[in-house]
Amino acid sequence: MMDDPWMPKFGTMGALQPLDSSFGFTRDSDIPTVVYDVGTWPPPHGPVPPTEQSKAQHLYGITIVGNVEMFMYRSDKSSAPANWDAVLANAKQYNAANFYGYVIRGKATNPVSSDSLPILWSFGGNIFDDTWKVQLDSADSITAVDFLTRKLKQYAEPGAANFDAAERSQAMATGKAYQSTVWPGEITGIVEDPTVSQVKGKVAYIPIPQGPSGKGLGMMGNWLLGIPKGSHNGLAAADFIKWMLKTENMRNYVAQGGIPIRKSILNDASLAAANPYFKALAASFDAVPNWRPRTDQWGAVETSYGTAMNAAVAGQLTPQAAMQQAASQIRATMKGAGYPS
Repeated sequence: MMDDPWMPKFGTMGALQPLDSSFGFTRDSDIPTVVYDVGTWPPPHGPVPPTEQSKAQHLYGITIVGNVEMFMYRSDKSSAPANWDAVLANAKQYNAANFYGYVIRGKATNPVSSDSLPILWSFGGNIFDDTWKVQLDSADSITAVDFLTRKLKQYAEPGAANFDAAERSQAMATGKAYQSTVWPGEITGIVEDPTVSQVKGKVAYIPIPQGPSGKGLGMMGNWLLGIPKGSHNGLAAADFIKWMLKTENMRNYVAQGGIPIRKSILNDASLAAANPYFKALAASFDAVPNWRPRTDQWGAVETSYGTAMNAAVAGQLTPQAAMQQAASQIRATMKGAGYPS
């Protein structure tokens, strides 16, 4: 099982067997195109690492866990926010003693990186452009970071720089927060779990709200199955992946709490009551969520970005200084790895 940011490393290494040419996998129209794209190497859109540009594209991974970052809010208190300006207005309106208008997942490195990138993208910012030029110190990126770490933070929980997903979903489930971004696993495991949640039926889910760019871009966090290059049981592994993808088996997977990828399941009205986030997840796939930059340098990039973002959330660096620091470090990392500087 692979998290989708690992695909660039495995693809660059040549560590996986191609599922299309070796095992006959083809694209199924009931599965979103972007789900296949995220398991394809080299990536079919966005910047391609310099060493990978001459390689033929193949499908190396098939998504089983259809993770896309979305947005949650207390639907018993208001209607859905149409954009990030409405998110800010609602945060101000509903913020109160022991009730946070917004929850920031601000813990250093991966947590705050995952929490902030959908906002960055929705504001027109980015880590790289399509030629691998760093964009974090651009005006749009700094505006997005200022929005999260200064404007929204006014109405966020104390100690936001130490909050991770568990603390965020716990705050929602115990009735102490109004809204935040969210991953499907937090919904099924905590927010909608009647054994632990005090707000079941009071929270609604939508795709990431629109920003000044005119788009709302969620983040992919798909978990994929692939077949190692050295495997001596490739045919059996391929048969298992095909078996997992069958509609009837995916329905059983959903019954056990799984996060599906098939449109027909996500849009099945008979499953909506038990899975209130399915409609939002289907819409998030339709909106074509973004993926983290497809480079084997992502671990170092995320550490630089997520450390600087955490400092901005903590108030240790201004948004501009934080992004300038991250941009400088990332430029050095990418130049050392042979990318355009």
